Amino acid sequence: MNTIWRVSSYLFKHRLLFILTLTFAIGTVAMELAVPWMVRSMLNQVEAEANYSQLWIGAGIIALLYFGSAVFNGLRIAINNTLEQRVLLEMRRDIHQKLLCLPISFFDQRKSGDISSRVIEDVASVERALLDGTEMGSRSIVTIVGVTVLLFILNPTLAALVFLPVPLLIVGGYYYAKGSRKVWKRVREAGGDLNSLLVEDIQGNRLIQTFGLQAREGARFNKLAHLYKDLNLSAMFRWSVYSPTTSMVTNLGFVAIIGLGGYFILQGQAGFGFPDLVAFLLYAFLLYGPISQLHSINHMITAGRASGDRVFEILDAPVDIEEPTNPKPWPEGSIEIKFDNVTFQYPSRPEVLEDFELTLPAGKVTALVGHTGAGKSTVANLTMRAYDATSGAVLLNGVDVRELSLHELHSQIGHVAQDPFLFEGSVEDNLRLAKENATLEEIEASLRGACAWEFVQALPDKLDTNIGEKGIGLSQGEKQRLTIARVILKNPPFVILDEATASVDTITEKEIQTALENLTAQRTVLIIAHRLSTVRKADQIVVLDHGKIIEKGTHDELCVLDRHYAKLWNIQSDFIVEDTG
Repeated sequence: MNTIWRVSSYLFKHRLLFILTLTFAIGTVAMELAVPWMVRSMLNQVEAEANYSQLWIGAGIIALLYFGSAVFNGLRIAINNTLEQRVLLEMRRDIHQKLLCLPISFFDQRKSGDISSRVIEDVASVERALLDGTEMGSRSIVTIVGVTVLLFILNPTLAALVFLPVPLLIVGGYYYAKGSRKVWKRVREAGGDLNSLLVEDIQGNRLIQTFGLQAREGARFNKLAHLYKDLNLSAMFRWSVYSPTTSMVTNLGFVAIIGLGGYFILQGQAGFGFPDLVAFLLYAFLLYGPISQLHSINHMITAGRASGDRVFEILDAPVDIEEPTNPKPWPEGSIEIKFDNVTFQYPSRPEVLEDFELTLPAGKVTALVGHTGAGKSTVANLTMRAYDATSGAVLLNGVDVRELSLHELHSQIGHVAQDPFLFEGSVEDNLRLAKENATLEEIEASLRGACAWEFVQALPDKLDTNIGEKGIGLSQGEKQRLTIARVILKNPPFVILDEATASVDTITEKEIQTALENLTAQRTVLIIAHRLSTVRKADQIVVLDHGKIIEKGTHDELCVLDRHYAKLWNIQSDFIVEDTG
């Protein structure tokens, strides 16, 4: 029930709409309850007086009751839809805001398709259970209470018989809900896995086609789709047994009413005639309908609770990287970064860095090289506070980065990744992410600095050209130069280049190298690279191995030392395009 109560907090933000929904729902029920009583009254008058005018007057009143019920129900639906969409918006907004604040480690452990499934499908399922369940449940309860009172007024004996199936329905509903929650949770998880595979196949479409993986991916999809189908069928099978059983029990109640009511009429029981039996049957329909509806609501809430668990798993996920309560002001001057006795390990993995000591001098270029897994990216991640050190501190001009505002820290860092990310939109839109109010002159200067001006001018609509999702309309080198231009426009004092030339050919690399030299001028720079052509002009080259510094110096110093770096250089030097300029 905790999940339901927590979701209910979204309803309480819109009390007026919720109260109006319930008010119109109750008004609808009140008019529906008046219809059988009016039918009984009309039939009694017609039977007693044999007057056609009474028949038409009664029919007219009944028609007005149905019309009023329809008007109230229409207003209820309109208000309920408004409430529903506001709650959906707020829940999705909250979960999206939480996703934006969650640490990288959260996304490292989950599939993107499963996360998107929770934001779209699970939120809708929770909302449906909450709003529809609450509104329908309220209508059902009001109807049941109203019908109960009227039935006992008509005939207490027959009314007691009507309620004989109710305990069976309650017990059956309890056990159905208890067993179905786990089943529906597995259904939602399987749906998330299927959605994840679909997203993965869309993103990896080129690889699938070039490697001829259609059959493999088809088999993977079919396996998950069949699992999803089987789990749905399992959940639906429980419903296929439960729903007809409850219907059969309620139908037996109708049989009892007809049998005992007919007996009362034949026996000439005082105060109970044919009009009373008709009214009784109509009220019984109104009673058993809501009872069956309560079981449908039970079914809906069971599925909604399973989805709610998945939604709140995200909303309750801890934010490991938090804003300091009283952040210190941004330090003045050129940026110097120092790793002071830093130890770090990822969850459930061995230590990556242990007692790590390194200084990135202000206004200088420091390059990290080493084999995969040496700890290079970890150093960059700790600098950006994508993770926090397990022990020790990362100091920025003597201030622990954990004591600085996250927003301020990230606004002062430029990051060029190996796999450049561009949003769907125009070239200009993507550049303005760095500086929203940038002038066209500043944008041009950043593109020229990134050696990107010429190719942008050659695009169909120049700066207004839509580059497609993730920049699909551009080559890898063009995308990389646009990300460099974006950082130049941002003009941060500290720049991280993470394998910035790893995915391009040597000719394109030459152009990007020129762009990187423009970017790194008079800034503190951290370069992570496997290609040593990127780092040979660095002021300081640091060679890492299993989180330890094994060599440190300039390119020439390390080549003279003739150890690990020199061997890597000798291996790669035949493939490096020499700078003849």
